[in-house]
Amino acid sequence: MSRIELRGCRAEVLAGQLQALGLLRVVAAQVDPYARLHWRGDVAVLDTTLREEDLASWLARLYVPTPIVSPWNSGSGFAGNGKSPTAEQTLQAVQDLDDERLAPLRRAIAVGRRIVAEGRRLGWGGKKGELWDKSHKIDVIRLCRNLLPDDALPWLDVAVTLTVDDVAFNALAGTGGNFGRQDLSATYYDRLRRLMGPKADPAQSHRWAAAALYGREDVAYLRDTVGQYDPGRAGGIHSAADDNDRGFANPWSFVLVMEGTLLFASAAVRRNGVGGAGEAKPFFTRSTPLGHGSAAESEPVKGEQWVPVWDRPAGAAEVAQLIGEGRAQWRGHQAVSGLEFAMALASLGVDRGLTAFHRFVIAERLGQNPLAVHAGKIAVVARPEEALLREPYRWIEQVRRADPPGEVATALRRVEREMYAIAAGQGRAALGRFVVEFGRLHEQVGRSGRMRKEIAPYLPNERADWLTALDDGSPEVWLAAAFAALRDGTGTSGPEIRALLTRVTGRSWQDAPGSGVDLYGPTLARALAAAHRVRALTPPEAPDDDGRAASTVRGAQTGYARGQRVPPGLVAAFVAAFVRDELIADHLRGLLALGCRPGAAAWPQQDRLLPDWTVSLLLPFFGTGVLTVQVRDERSGEDRHHAVELAPGPGWAARLAAGHVDGVVREALLRLRMAGLRPRVPSPPPSRVNGARLAAALLLPVTRRARERSLTRICVAELVDQAVSDTEGVPA
Repeated sequence: MSRIELRGCRAEVLAGQLQALGLLRVVAAQVDPYARLHWRGDVAVLDTTLREEDLASWLARLYVPTPIVSPWNSGSGFAGNGKSPTAEQTLQAVQDLDDERLAPLRRAIAVGRRIVAEGRRLGWGGKKGELWDKSHKIDVIRLCRNLLPDDALPWLDVAVTLTVDDVAFNALAGTGGNFGRQDLSATYYDRLRRLMGPKADPAQSHRWAAAALYGREDVAYLRDTVGQYDPGRAGGIHSAADDNDRGFANPWSFVLVMEGTLLFASAAVRRNGVGGAGEAKPFFTRSTPLGHGSAAESEPVKGEQWVPVWDRPAGAAEVAQLIGEGRAQWRGHQAVSGLEFAMALASLGVDRGLTAFHRFVIAERLGQNPLAVHAGKIAVVARPEEALLREPYRWIEQVRRADPPGEVATALRRVEREMYAIAAGQGRAALGRFVVEFGRLHEQVGRSGRMRKEIAPYLPNERADWLTALDDGSPEVWLAAAFAALRDGTGTSGPEIRALLTRVTGRSWQDAPGSGVDLYGPTLARALAAAHRVRALTPPEAPDDDGRAASTVRGAQTGYARGQRVPPGLVAAFVAAFVRDELIADHLRGLLALGCRPGAAAWPQQDRLLPDWTVSLLLPFFGTGVLTVQVRDERSGEDRHHAVELAPGPGWAARLAAGHVDGVVREALLRLRMAGLRPRVPSPPPSRVNGARLAAALLLPVTRRARERSLTRICVAELVDQAVSDTEGVPA
């Protein structure tokens, strides 16, 4: 068996893919039932008993064309009214050719003429030169299905889909077999006339076959209509402005392309119960203007054809079943848009053995003539980021269906663009951009009066571990996740961090964030400080069994009981403004909207930044639980364990936010002395710390061990080596 590399059948051109499929189909049916096809990179490879030097000769001498007739189309040559003289002459010429290989086609043409005669007898004919009256088009298709030979039905299944009371068309075959003024069946007859029959040149036919199969460019092509399948050969340097549909055509390329389209019959997809007739086409979806440089929102687009490639040799029957089923499922249903198809590939929602799909956008770019524009290739690979998008996508769908206004629609497109990038393999970077854009979209919906009435805020069924998925070692992502993951413990209920920083409270929209400050880069510290102030001054709503709220000490709320513990160095970096506030704010908006829980990620960098003295002083006050340090007993001179429970003053957050840092420092030192500890610096110099940033940073939870270390730095004491987990307080 020979392994033949078909260098003229390249996957990044729709014609190349269809040529390879068509060749496999006819070789397996007519000469070698054990023929197999696979893709090496983007080049088709055929395994067959035919030798490479014999394959082109077999096409030129022995290939039998599949019957392709379109008696439902006015331009197919069947009308006989002189409106399409070239098609009529070509149809008659093929029917008159004395070549045994054309016998099946001649029989189908004869039946097509009977169909036309019968339809006219029944009064279905059209007026003003039209072949059929529009009201009877579905009757004509039914008659074709009843009378045409079995070997002519695959073309009918590709070109036209019967619904309950109408017909639908597959964009792969144009409008029922038409590309603008080009009738595909008529072009098929013209190409066959040039390749077969007494007037054909066998040597030229062989050269064209070799060029189509092996990519030779030293063969003169026809200056004729190419169609949508190979945009690179449509038109050219010698084309006139009014002659854009004349390109460089290889007759064998078109014939094999037509044979390849026959594998895309829609019957199997209809059996799978896809929603509508417009979706009942193998691997065909609504268009998504994303993922390729020539995408335009307003461009007339018929849809997207996705074509698979595989690296394991497969036979014609296997390939026919694969394409006929057209399985591409995401979130439990067949993908109906280009974005959903890409997500299906990222979730392995297609048949096993496929390595990638090439995406072709069927766009109208030469008048009414469509072109299959290559829009990229996506590998079939499981991408863990995809699982995080399933639940948010339901909310995104609601926004899309609500006919969003301009700013919301723009934000929606940006979100979908990043979803597509994730499916295409851009990984963590694209996921980070998705989080940012989702936050912006959520905010735009919350600002739109009409959208707020129709769309509720996004509320996940379960908050996800976004930090682990996003963690790239950047302090901004860590800080955003830490702020977003703040929450109260069981049995307590204070102001939610989401309600304080966004336009969402509970399950409803609110007119402004609970802090009164919108969350942006320049306002980040002020918004967080205001949120801390509101939080500290709001009494808890529900006490624990012992009558005291878990996140309070002596009546003052000390912060959130649960969250993503961060190292003190990150707190210090935030206070010192060594981080990018714009990036933190962008991620924080998204994570607050999406719902973020404490993650399993560990801070990947060594914590080298030592917190400012003021930060070390106040950290022990903001948290829950008893702190234990080792102190020297002044009377006995012996070391002993000393347990303290520290709490901030009710107004500390507000005073810090207002810039009164030194007053809070003095009160904190006094509280330490009252707790039996001796500060190393009884009267520190004036603090240079920004009060708003400090108030914001003190919302961040650190471990009990970190608070105790800060305490020993400030006081004459030593840390007691206790078995206290560094993840204390983090929910499982």
